[in-house]
Amino acid sequence: MDSLTHIVLGAAIGEAVLGKKIGRKAMLWGALADTIPDFDVFASPCFTNAQQLMVHRGITHSFLFILIMAPLLGWLFYKWYKRPDVSQGRWTLLFFSGLFTHILLDSLTAYGTGWFEPFSNYRVSFNTIFVADIFYTLPFLICVLVALIAKNSSQRRIKWNKAGLWISTLYLVFTILNKWHINSVMEAGLAKNNIAVTEVVTTPTALNNFLWMSYSPDATGYWFGYYSIFDKTKDVQFYHVNKKDELLARFEEDESIKILKHFSKNYYVMSQHDSSIFFNDIRFGQMGGWNGPDSAFVFSYKLNKNADNSTALDRSRFKTSFSDAFSSLVKRIEGK
Repeated sequence: MDSLTHIVLGAAIGEAVLGKKIGRKAMLWGALADTIPDFDVFASPCFTNAQQLMVHRGITHSFLFILIMAPLLGWLFYKWYKRPDVSQGRWTLLFFSGLFTHILLDSLTAYGTGWFEPFSNYRVSFNTIFVADIFYTLPFLICVLVALIAKNSSQRRIKWNKAGLWISTLYLVFTILNKWHINSVMEAGLAKNNIAVTEVVTTPTALNNFLWMSYSPDATGYWFGYYSIFDKTKDVQFYHVNKKDELLARFEEDESIKILKHFSKNYYVMSQHDSSIFFNDIRFGQMGGWNGPDSAFVFSYKLNKNADNSTALDRSRFKTSFSDAFSSLVKRIEGK
C-alpha cells in the first residue's frame, strides 16, 4: 500500500497498544513501526532498475525480518524510554504489530510481497485491493486525526481510534467478499462468450474497489474484461491482446528480462511502437483499459540495448493527463 496508508494504520495501532501509557507519542512510534519495511527504497541506488523491483517488498517484508526486528526494536525502545510502566514486551508488541500489518496489507495488493525471503523469492499477492485505495485510507485518516487531537486517554480518543480500526478492517473484509463476487461474474462472462482460458485472475483498478479488471491467459495472449459493481448487467465485454513473445527473442537471456518475468509472475505482453520494444506487466492493468485495448499499460518498460549489449530499462510515462484519466475512471466506475 501507499506510505500514507501505512502511517495511518501504524498510528492507530500505536494508540491501541501504548496510547494509555505514553499518549500521542504512541501514534508516532506506531507510524514508524508500520513504515520501517519500506525503508528498503533507500537501497535502490545500489541496484539496477530491474533489481529494484525485487528489492522493494523483499527481505524487509519477510517473516524473518519481523521475528528479528520486533524484539530488537522492543528492547532498544525499552532501554531508551526507561518507563517502568511500559514493559519490553509491550514495546515488542507495538513493533511486531506494525511490521506484521504492513506486510499483511501489502500482500493484499497485486505487487507481490516477499514473505519468505531469503529462503524463497516467491511473492505473495492476493489481489483484493489496489496499492492506493482512497475508500480505505480516507475514512481511516479522518478517524485517526480526530483521535490525535483529542485529549490523552479520553474516551473520545479511544472511540475514534477504535472506529478507524473497525472501519478499515470491515472495508478489507468487503474487498475480499467483493473479489469472490467479481470472480464469479468474470468466469460466467467468459463461459457465456465461449472463451477458453487456463485461469481467471481478477484485480481492482486504481484508487477503488468497485471497478475490477480480469485477465485470462490462452495459448496466444490474454482476454481482458472490466466490470463495475454498479453496471446494470453482468454482460462483460472482453477483448484479446496477443502476448507477442517473439519480440522478446533478442532479450531472452538478459538478466533484467529474467527479473521482469519473475516480478510479473509471467503475466506480461510485449508491444512495439516504431522501433521501440516494450515489456508490459499486465497485473496493474491499462490506464483507461475499459475504453479499449489500445490504452497504455500502467507498468511498461522500454527495452534498450546499451553499448555493452546489456539491456537498459526505461519506465514508460503516461501521455494522458491525470485529470483526464481520473475523469474516465470515475465515469466507468459509475457503471454502464
